[in-house]
Amino acid sequence: MKQFLLVFSVLGLVMIGTMASAQSQGELDRFNTSSMTESANVVKLFPNPTDDYLQIEIRNSTLENPRIILYNIIGNEILLEVEKKEDNLYEIQVKDLPPGYYLVAIKDEQTYFGETYKFVKR
Repeated sequence: MKQFLLVFSVLGLVMIGTMASAQSQGELDRFNTSSMTESANVVKLFPNPTDDYLQIEIRNSTLENPRIILYNIIGNEILLEVEKKEDNLYEIQVKDLPPGYYLVAIKDEQTYFGETYKFVKR
């Protein structure tokens, strides 16, 4: 019984120390200046949900040759033209798609970027 209490007490102290360490680490991260700068390749899809057009904005882009691919929710590729409106702004006409959930994959082979985003067509 004494051994059980000893083990239980040691585990409790270890857990308290871990929690205190995690809290102090959080305090340090709060003042980290790198978290105050905006990340590269921040993707925004709008409007979402959409009826006619989906716009894709890539802020702070480091992408050299981004490829934008549209998929339905079960993973079948949908062939639609992606129009480049500005440097980091793209538009896809989705008004002929049936209502539902869709995925937009953005890939760049040169920078090894690959992300997928969900949107809703009304």
